[in-house]
Amino acid sequence: METLDGTFAAIINRDQSDECRAHPGAVPAAHCLSFETPEGTHLVQLDSIGMLPIPEQGETIVLHDQPVIVDRVETAYTRTEDGRPQIYTQLVVIPVQG
Repeated sequence: METLDGTFAAIINRDQSDECRAHPGAVPAAHCLSFETPEGTHLVQLDSIGMLPIPEQGETIVLHDQPVIVDRVETAYTRTEDGRPQIYTQLVVIPVQG
């Protein structure tokens, strides 16, 4: 069996901790999408129980009736204290030109 250290060991240790004690699938995931400008100005935050679709880089989406292009996407996965999967997605958007 392979011995893991560093990043992968930290992931496994956290996942097996008391903090992540619920059984997978026992509670629905909580998902937060945050939309920002390239300069870091917060535009919109959407919090949901259950997964929301994650737009891809280069995709045109609409925020409050305004079309924007997804410039960058970063997603982090963790669990809450009760074991609920928690997903954070940060999207940087730019205006549609033309």
